[in-house]
Amino acid sequence: MDKLYRRTLILDLLRREPVATQAELCEKLARRGVRVTQATVSRDIVELGVIRGPEGYRLPNSTPTPEPPQPSLPLILKEFLRDVRQASNLVIIKTHPGNAHSVAVSLDAEQWPGVVGTVAGDDTIFIAATGAREAGRIRKKIRELLLT
Repeated sequence: MDKLYRRTLILDLLRREPVATQAELCEKLARRGVRVTQATVSRDIVELGVIRGPEGYRLPNSTPTPEPPQPSLPLILKEFLRDVRQASNLVIIKTHPGNAHSVAVSLDAEQWPGVVGTVAGDDTIFIAATGAREAGRIRKKIRELLLT
């Protein structure tokens, strides 16, 4: 699991629900498929600027939520994409091993119309589109982003 994905998940968890201890945060991450040590969570908390108060860990109220820096989608695609194909209403993206999650997070952040959802493995992403025509448009859009 890459650092960007893990930290994005930590921020999302802290926005949604209270977390009293670092051990509890490790458990919540594990339930979402991210196995991590307490030492790693401790470093992430410090670097994300998370505050520990009487209620537990929380994001600071007085300052904007620190978002981890994320490269643009065209840059991510150019770096990690190996192939993009269409199969009916699915767009299948092949990445270098271990990079599918990073690409999928960036694709999800775009919130393109016609995308029902994404599923990422180790080196493959499935994008479910509303139909075959929309899947063709999404595939074309991805290929165009590689040229920018």
